[in-house]
Amino acid sequence: MSISAGTKNNGFTLIEVLVAVALTALLLTALYSAFFSIAGAGATANKASVRYSQAGRFLDRFAIETRSAYYRRDNPYTLFEGDRTSRHSEVAFTSFTFPQGSGDAPGSDLIAVRYSIEKDGERRHLLKEVWSPYTGGTMSFHAVEEIGDFEVSFYNGRDWSKAWDAKLEGKTPKAVRVKLTLANGEELVQTTGTMIR
Repeated sequence: MSISAGTKNNGFTLIEVLVAVALTALLLTALYSAFFSIAGAGATANKASVRYSQAGRFLDRFAIETRSAYYRRDNPYTLFEGDRTSRHSEVAFTSFTFPQGSGDAPGSDLIAVRYSIEKDGERRHLLKEVWSPYTGGTMSFHAVEEIGDFEVSFYNGRDWSKAWDAKLEGKTPKAVRVKLTLANGEELVQTTGTMIR
């Protein structure tokens, strides 16, 4: 029996199959890495947008609270004090808000707030503490997570200073400037005048 030269070979050789598998593997690897790099970029962008959203809400809320800051020398429940401790500012003041009542305590629209830095290992968060000057009940939470710096300055009508004590000054500052540095180094600055004097 002889093999005729006209016989056709149907199928692929081993080399062709290996080349096809290698090309498919390269294509799938490229798609896999592209997908996960895009997904990683999306997660990073989402995290950044959450930080910007937190910072924006903080600046809005801080402006509202500062505009309605209240201090009376003859009322021991009121305060307005701020200082630059070591590298970060801390500020505490009483402010008007929606009326709140608790049990037998008198209902009041006066609250006290404090903003300070809380360290968590290498990370820093802007901590907000809210309490009733009458009942003493305190609530605290992170106003903005993962920040670089928090700085507050106070305007007395002539100059800006890094510290303010209403007990010494006898009043609230005319304006308050807050500078919030995000973890990426971007600075957000806002100046707000106090309305109640």
